[in-house]
Amino acid sequence: MRLTKIICTLGPSSHSDEGIDALARAGMNIARINFSHGDRKQHLQVMERIRAWNEKHGRGLGICIGTILDTKGAEIRTGDTDHPIEILKGEEVIFSPETNERSAKKTIFVNYSGFANDVRETDRILIDNGEIAFDIVRTEKNGDVVAKARGAGKIGSRRHINLPGADVDLPSITEQDWKDIEFGIEENMDFVALSFIRNRDDVEIVREFIKKKKGSMEIIAKIETEQAVENIAEIVHAADAIMVARGDLGAELPFERLPVIQDEIVARCREVGRPVIIATHMLESMIAQPIPTRAEVTDIAHAAMTQTDATMLSGETAAGKHPLLALEAMDKVLRATEEHLAVFRINQPEPVQSERQARAEAAFTLAESTNAKALLTFTRTGQTARDLAKFRPRIPVLAFTDDEATQRKLSLSYAVAPFVMKLDKDPEKTVLQALAHVKEAGLLHTGDRVVIVSDAQAHEQLINTVQLRVV
Repeated sequence: MRLTKIICTLGPSSHSDEGIDALARAGMNIARINFSHGDRKQHLQVMERIRAWNEKHGRGLGICIGTILDTKGAEIRTGDTDHPIEILKGEEVIFSPETNERSAKKTIFVNYSGFANDVRETDRILIDNGEIAFDIVRTEKNGDVVAKARGAGKIGSRRHINLPGADVDLPSITEQDWKDIEFGIEENMDFVALSFIRNRDDVEIVREFIKKKKGSMEIIAKIETEQAVENIAEIVHAADAIMVARGDLGAELPFERLPVIQDEIVARCREVGRPVIIATHMLESMIAQPIPTRAEVTDIAHAAMTQTDATMLSGETAAGKHPLLALEAMDKVLRATEEHLAVFRINQPEPVQSERQARAEAAFTLAESTNAKALLTFTRTGQTARDLAKFRPRIPVLAFTDDEATQRKLSLSYAVAPFVMKLDKDPEKTVLQALAHVKEAGLLHTGDRVVIVSDAQAHEQLINTVQLRVV
């Protein structure tokens, strides 16, 4: 099986019953629902379709669709316009939170009254992650900002604005975000991806809110601001998972720094056993074209070489012309790269930071030295399976749980194939039942070696064990 997981953003091109089924069968592990687009009614319909698919296909098969609620976050955007504003290279325009009909210059309305104050912390304005860039000329007393276009282009309604390096004075979690997070809790979504967070406090305040609402969603911190990069160590420890959101991050920082920062974040996450996602622009050309560029193929392969937990498709599957082709292309590149890693035995040792991780490392080492076909474990919270995933095994981690929510959440973790099964009080019965299950499913065969992380009965108590068995 493929070890690196794939997240697909659902949208008009893919959120039908047929679209979800096609993506799931082709290898989608997690469905991302972007709350920057659509309304609550549409999101609810998509969730109902995913639940129906999981109910029909997911129980006991090691195949299920997890869900991510991606918050809109505190964004600066251009205002509504009847027609796109055409910008010429070298032209001076005005960015203003107020309508300015008297000016002879073209005026671009912004939805943020503090825009002029935050502009002072940067020297340029970017539209749509840098598709059009402006050098700041001056700030007027009335709050207007005069800027000069570096190139030509058109600016339509509600286009995203970046102020690279500026600490934007907007709340990390907006009122709309809080409502959306509460909706996600009510609909039993698996993860919430927090946009534009800056520090661990942003994560912890959301965790308290989820706890107060008796929710079980895990938190994915999206790294897309310079402040988040500066605070990455504390954010990695505070969040349940990390997403390297390269769209806004690439606009916030010099582009030449992005690959180094991406690799550093992956390394930090692997060190502590935190799932990490590489996202944005992975197959951007396939929004319109049926085949990827060579650079895109190499980008996916690089993410797989660093052994990230997951890669993500955004517009490619949400609104592109070829959602299924994009997923199939990503799947092919990941599989080919993983095959290369297995042949050349490229693996970096990970530090052991707890007794649980020591047991996981022992299981990993035993599996490597005996050419085992799989690791098998039992977990109620998912942590044992994540501990095994930390060491990036080249074989699947067959994780059995009695909780469907845990099964879906484990769909994010590297190499983990999660199953739902009732766990017997007798550990040996549970092991034998699991082995029969995976053998029947064709995942293991008679004579295969498997390393099992499980409890075992010793006199009158249960002890933790790492076992090598032959099917």
